[in-house]
Amino acid sequence: MYPLIAKWTILPGNEEKVCEALKKLAADVKENEPGTLLYMVHIPNFNEKSLPTPPAGEVVFFEIYQDQNAFFDHLNGVIFKNFVSEYGSLFLSDFSAVPQVFMTTEVLTSVGGFARAALQ
Repeated sequence: MYPLIAKWTILPGNEEKVCEALKKLAADVKENEPGTLLYMVHIPNFNEKSLPTPPAGEVVFFEIYQDQNAFFDHLNGVIFKNFVSEYGSLFLSDFSAVPQVFMTTEVLTSVGGFARAALQ
């Protein structure tokens, strides 16, 4: 198992378009990437208290892959590459010569837990 959390930032004014695109991305990953065991995409709920307050435009991906190879298959696959090509300009980019979507990523080690069938 290869779990991770990634965070991206939507540029102001693009939230609605990005959220619709992220729904399609998640559906495409589910249908076409069997090595992706869990792919959850969330944005902050500002109607609830969160401490510290999350940044506006934050997108949180919680992902679990069968193994590291499945993760790299996702990153290098046509679904993810097409998504970044089509929608990448709607996210905060890094400062490289050829801008890339800026993201933070934390690869995790599981120490316990469960998932209820209700998540299906």
